[in-house]
Amino acid sequence: MDRSKTFALATVPAAAGFAWRGYRKAARAVAAYPPLEPDLPGERRQVETRWGSAAYRFIKGDESRPALVFIHGWGKTGDSAWWPIMAECDRTMVIVDLPGHGYSKLDAPFTFAIAAEAVERSVVDAGVISPIVVAHSMGGPVAFSAIRRGDPRLFSGLIVLATSAYWVRPRLRAMMTMAPIAMAPRSPFLIHTQLIELNHSPELAPHIVWSYARRPNPRVLGESAAALRGFDARHWTDLSLPPTRWVVSTQDSVLAPRHQHESARRFGGEVVELEAQHSMVVQAPKELLSIIEDFGSE
Repeated sequence: MDRSKTFALATVPAAAGFAWRGYRKAARAVAAYPPLEPDLPGERRQVETRWGSAAYRFIKGDESRPALVFIHGWGKTGDSAWWPIMAECDRTMVIVDLPGHGYSKLDAPFTFAIAAEAVERSVVDAGVISPIVVAHSMGGPVAFSAIRRGDPRLFSGLIVLATSAYWVRPRLRAMMTMAPIAMAPRSPFLIHTQLIELNHSPELAPHIVWSYARRPNPRVLGESAAALRGFDARHWTDLSLPPTRWVVSTQDSVLAPRHQHESARRFGGEVVELEAQHSMVVQAPKELLSIIEDFGSE
């Protein structure tokens, strides 16, 4: 065996040991913070459905402006996704738990059709008129599905954050195939993403750790990931979006900013860039809230 191969083989155990030490260090850093649920405003409501129940948090606010309907992303809940901006926004808000997530119950396989129905049922139950939808990541496809299936006048506007209208690219499909494993408790990926957020906002550390513990069960994680990696709205000739703002996360390591821009060009709407990672709600809540608040004010 030549020296180069011998050297390469010899470095494998060292590299593995280095990676293991790095993981243990990161895991200890995360474990140092006991999870703490933030003090959340509003009240939780439940709507019974044929497939389970749709849960949402209702926060009553300024009725002179359109209400906001928040749709969370993959592996999140309404509370764990949107808590950084709940108390800072004075608008009426409907914060949805997608089926099988948070307090919503799901007695059927997860689909975007069911998720869209959950959003629609929550909006109708809350009694808000012509709200603006704010959707992050997987919430984008749910919002597109809800707009397509419902009365086009149901929503007066759409703000999508770090999302795409199609997730069938090879890299995204591979990522979503591995996602349920990556989101398992104590997985290296989950620990790494938590650590990034903890380092960026150490003052929010207990709440961040709490938010990562609020994940759906493995079945729903797998089914929602499968639905996402097959999602492609490019052939939807009957999709007519209301006035739309696409917020592109310029540092996104999950969904390439170029891909986000491509979706915006295909479906139209105003593009706003935000210097943040995919988890922009935690990383840049004030900037994001400003982008939401001035939507439609021009």
